[in-house]
Amino acid sequence: MNKVKKVVSILVTGLLVFSASGCIVKTQAGKDNTVVAKVGGEKIKVIDVRNKMKSTEESIKEKYGNLTSDEAKKALEEAYVNALENMAQWKLLEIVAKENYADKNIIPDLNNIDEEAEKQVSMVKELYFENDDSKFEEGLKDMGMTVDSLKDQYRETLRDNQEIIIASRVQYEIIKDLTVSDDEISSYYTSNIASYTTNAGANFYHIVVDTEEKAKEVKEKLNSGSDFKELAKEYSTDSSASYGGYLGYIQYDNTTMAETFMSVAKALGEGEVSDPIKTSEGKWEIIKAEGVVKETKVTALEEVKDQIKEQLLSKKRDSEFDKKVEEWKKEKGFKLYEDKLKKNIL
Repeated sequence: MNKVKKVVSILVTGLLVFSASGCIVKTQAGKDNTVVAKVGGEKIKVIDVRNKMKSTEESIKEKYGNLTSDEAKKALEEAYVNALENMAQWKLLEIVAKENYADKNIIPDLNNIDEEAEKQVSMVKELYFENDDSKFEEGLKDMGMTVDSLKDQYRETLRDNQEIIIASRVQYEIIKDLTVSDDEISSYYTSNIASYTTNAGANFYHIVVDTEEKAKEVKEKLNSGSDFKELAKEYSTDSSASYGGYLGYIQYDNTTMAETFMSVAKALGEGEVSDPIKTSEGKWEIIKAEGVVKETKVTALEEVKDQIKEQLLSKKRDSEFDKKVEEWKKEKGFKLYEDKLKKNIL
């Protein structure tokens, strides 16, 4: 073999790997550099997605014990496709931020992380808590967070995933001035009055056991002050046991429950517990009623006005944002190659 042929041979062997059938198999570098999305004039490659998926891959591997079983592969594919969709949209919004909102200081200054985190917190308080400090703190408390922990979360996101911050700021510019009128709220309430109407009924719980003797034993414990829900978890053979025997809110005109159950249930007052009754399946059951509603009740508009407003505003914001994103996809160019991604994951 002459020198030129030898060099060519080495280059080809180094770049390509051949299977037994003679088909060319991509090297890992080839897989990683495969373009799986084009957004505007920019490309997203497999390696870009892979770098975002390290912790997810570990979670999937931990759950399935590997990344090669059919279940693991399916979970991995779904996670990668979802990540690609998110990354492509973040890239789109970053392009939009630079081209359409250059005067809004949307791109974060990573030399001033604390200030940027404060900016994010202010946006959240404005959009979702009407700039009310007490509502804001209460809302965070419900989520098990504090203002400081939220700031810490934003600092971490700014350092590791600033594209998410950019996307949220573009979204803010689109939705910040949207409002919901009293007429919209009233119209929604009227059109959905059934959702605010509670028919006569109650929240029912039960404990189901196999024998009358066991039912009497449970009843004695209840009479002695034992907690119904705890006894349900301990004794009940019904699937509701893990929920403390909870069956949900059942209306008195319900026709799907057993007649024996309904006749006893209807007679129970607030917090009352029935004597053991025999079920149609030959088991024994004890029933408890809570939140008893004896007559149909319609919740007044004023009681649910804020709830409806929040619901309608959220829907309006989502709709407006989605509409703008779709416009930008057409304007800037947006193409995903999911099949290529799936072929080059492993």
